[in-house]
Amino acid sequence: MKEKENRMKIKKKHEGKITMIIMVFFMTMIISLVNTLRNYGLEPDFAAKWLQSWGFAFIVALPVVMIVMPNTKKLVSKFVEKQ
Repeated sequence: MKEKENRMKIKKKHEGKITMIIMVFFMTMIISLVNTLRNYGLEPDFAAKWLQSWGFAFIVALPVVMIVMPNTKKLVSKFVEKQ
């Protein structure tokens, strides 16, 4: 049973990338939802407009976060107290 549980887990080295992907997924979903509602209201084709906006936002945001995050971590680490 233990072997089956281990197969379903991702390796620790992938934790940061998986976290970024999930964060980008939800952030772009929520932001595009709010912006689409603000710009168009609940029109009959709202879902199509929102999904198109969300897809575009995700495609743009994911590589941006993957490029920016490592540099952000380095910058923040300069200001964080060492234990």
